[in-house]
Amino acid sequence: MNIQEYIESGILEAYVLGALTEQERASVEADMALYPELTREVEAIEEAMQLHADNTSVAPPAFMQEQIWNAIQSQAKTEEPANRVEPLPMSRETEEPKVIAFESPKQLPKPAWQRAAVWAAILVSVGTNFILLSQRNKTNQDYKALAAKVDSMNSSQSQMLAKVEAYDHERAMLADTAMKTVIMRSAQAGKQMTGMVFWSKAKGESYVAIHNMPMPPQGKQYQLWVIQDGKPVSMGVIDNQLVANAGTMYKVPMTVTAGQAFAISLEKEGGNPTPTEVMVVGAI
Repeated sequence: MNIQEYIESGILEAYVLGALTEQERASVEADMALYPELTREVEAIEEAMQLHADNTSVAPPAFMQEQIWNAIQSQAKTEEPANRVEPLPMSRETEEPKVIAFESPKQLPKPAWQRAAVWAAILVSVGTNFILLSQRNKTNQDYKALAAKVDSMNSSQSQMLAKVEAYDHERAMLADTAMKTVIMRSAQAGKQMTGMVFWSKAKGESYVAIHNMPMPPQGKQYQLWVIQDGKPVSMGVIDNQLVANAGTMYKVPMTVTAGQAFAISLEKEGGNPTPTEVMVVGAI
């Protein structure tokens, strides 16, 4: 049995309020006998209900008390037995005493004030149960909101850590004399865009970083190129996540041992055999 799910189902509150059938009540009591956690939860519910009743009880105003009492007395009068036993007339002549059999009186209905008290207790119990359930739902909602905030903070922290690592990597590249830094500047008039390629001619390794370029439109993607002997050679498409995390660096899988320039173009998603709209370019 999942104890937490059982407790959150609300059946224990219904048990305390007496809102279960005999079969359901017996089942709950059997479960309580097996699992002490349920017994403690029932005790906590009863204590919470009593505490809430003590804290929220408000004495009714005097005029309301008088109205309720008058109503109870009025109803009690209407419930008095209509048939009263009248005394039998005594005969002047001496007669043998007669034995009259009386039927045992039927059980009279409970007085109105008792019924009113019962209904008042039921209303208080239902109201208390509703308040407790509302508080529990609010606690669950607060917990979910807090969990969402924590997830968001963890995501932001991960992104920040990735940027710090990229920055450290970039500094190491700049300090490496074997790496050539190629700054690609905007080829679009009026648009400030930059990108960087760190290239090791000896090893044929290259790393690209996007610093200031807008996210591609829907269905578009940036593509990296190296100009060799005056012809553009594709180095692959750039993941849009790299553009979103400006400054993040990644290693280009293609080996490049020669070239005159690097460039980035805007192409359809998946890339194009030749560049169609060059965004940034930088000479080696």
